[in-house]
Amino acid sequence: LRVRRVLTDINTFSRFEIALGLPPKAVRPFQLQLARVLLSIFTLLSVSSGLIYTTEHGVNPDIPDYFAALYFGLTTLTTVGFGDIAPITPGGRFVVCASILAGTA
Repeated sequence: LRVRRVLTDINTFSRFEIALGLPPKAVRPFQLQLARVLLSIFTLLSVSSGLIYTTEHGVNPDIPDYFAALYFGLTTLTTVGFGDIAPITPGGRFVVCASILAGTA
């Protein structure tokens, strides 16, 4: 969350740039925007995978480890949904619904 705040404002990021010892204007606005997008995608993927792992790993044999949850989270967020893994618990279904909505937003 703190990194996202730094990346939000160009002036704040300029001060952060100087603190790192980078020359002024070394990072262009489109690079900052790309960093924001990648950080948002990584955050959504991490949170959705962690939530699906927490709700399903003890009950669902298709999600034995975090990497299976990561795969499931990625296919859910991109709304591909291959259908090889499906949530069993109501909590898992709620997480999937939220992930689909976040992926389409």
